[in-house]
Amino acid sequence: MNSILLTVALVAVIGLVGSVILVVASRVLAVDEDERLGDVVAMLPGANCGSCGYPGCEGYAKAMLDGAACNSCGPGGPETAQRLAAYLGVDAGDVVVKRAIVACRGTQDRIVLKEREGYQGAPSCRVYSTMGHLSEGCTDGCIGYGDCVGACPYGALSLNKNHVAVVDPAVCIGCGLCTTICPRQLISLQEKSDVDEVSFVLCHNTLMGKRAKDACANTCIGCRRCVRVCPHDCITVENNVARIDISRCVGCKACMHVCPEGAIYPLAWIPLDER
Repeated sequence: MNSILLTVALVAVIGLVGSVILVVASRVLAVDEDERLGDVVAMLPGANCGSCGYPGCEGYAKAMLDGAACNSCGPGGPETAQRLAAYLGVDAGDVVVKRAIVACRGTQDRIVLKEREGYQGAPSCRVYSTMGHLSEGCTDGCIGYGDCVGACPYGALSLNKNHVAVVDPAVCIGCGLCTTICPRQLISLQEKSDVDEVSFVLCHNTLMGKRAKDACANTCIGCRRCVRVCPHDCITVENNVARIDISRCVGCKACMHVCPEGAIYPLAWIPLDER
C-alpha cells in the first residue's frame, strides 16, 4: 500500500515540477506579438491565396510589420495597399495588377474530348491526367473537367462550349489559386501591361505541324512566322510553341496578322465568347 502511495506522490511531484518548468519556459521564451497584427490582417481581403509570396494573409501581415512592402496583395489592389500604407506610415508604392489567363483555345472536335468518352474515372482533370492511357490528342491542352472552375472562390472561371476553361478578367482578382490546380500548368498570372494590347499565345501544344493540327484545330504549329515578323525580337519558339515576352511587346499586332492558325490574341482583352 505504501509503495502505491509513494508512486502516486512521485508522479504528482514530477507533474508539478514539469508544469512549473513549462510555465517558466513559456514566459522566458515568449515572443511579443505586435498589437497591430489583427488590424493589418483585417485590412487584407482574406483570400489566403499566397500570391503575395507569403503563407496566407496573416503571414503577409507579419511580414509587413517587419518591413515588407504593402503593394504585394494582388486581390486587394491599390486601395488595400493605400489603406495599409496609411496605417503603417509607409509609402504604398505601385501595385502590379495581374489576371489569370488560360493558354488554350481547344476546339469542340479535338481528340481529347473523344478520348474522354471511354474514361471511367472521377470527372477531374487531376485524376484524368494521372491515368496511363496513350493519347493521340494534345497532351498539353485543357482537359475540360473544370478543376480550376471549382477552385476559384470568386466565380471568375467557367468552361466554354468547347469544354475549355476561360477566365472573366472583370471578375478575376489575380489570387492565383487556379494556377496551382491545373495539372497541365495552362493557367498563369499575367501583369497588366502599359501597352493596351500586347500579344499572347493561347496554346501549349508541343506537337509539330500536321500532328498538332490533327490533335486540335486551334493550335500553334511552331511555324516561326511570328518570330520573323516581330520588329522587336520578343518572340521565340520553344518545344514547337511560340512564346512572347510581353515585357518587350509594343502591341503592333504583326504576329497576330501572320499567324496561320489564329493562336495569338491580344492579352488586354480576350472576350469570353471568342475563346
